[in-house]
Amino acid sequence: MMANSKNYLWSLLPLIPLFVIFLLSFLVGDASAQQQQAPQQYIIRRVEIWSLFYRGMVAAFVVGAVVQGSIIYVAWRFRESNKKNRPPPYMEDAHR
Repeated sequence: MMANSKNYLWSLLPLIPLFVIFLLSFLVGDASAQQQQAPQQYIIRRVEIWSLFYRGMVAAFVVGAVVQGSIIYVAWRFRESNKKNRPPPYMEDAHR
């Protein structure tokens, strides 16, 4: 019985950060709602949308460059003509 209750407590451990985030979301939401913007500060949606688009494109190009670089590295490193990938002469026919 005692071991079962310990397992139950360990299974509840990941829920603690979620509960804290849930509570803080209400506090932070209320605090930010009290801020007042000056009437001169307008948000131009067109500009903000293009800003998000360009940020997303920069992130996509960076991720694409990393993925493409890793593919090129793996293809170059494990190519058939690479001397490091050739089996030793005494092992060439061992798998047949």
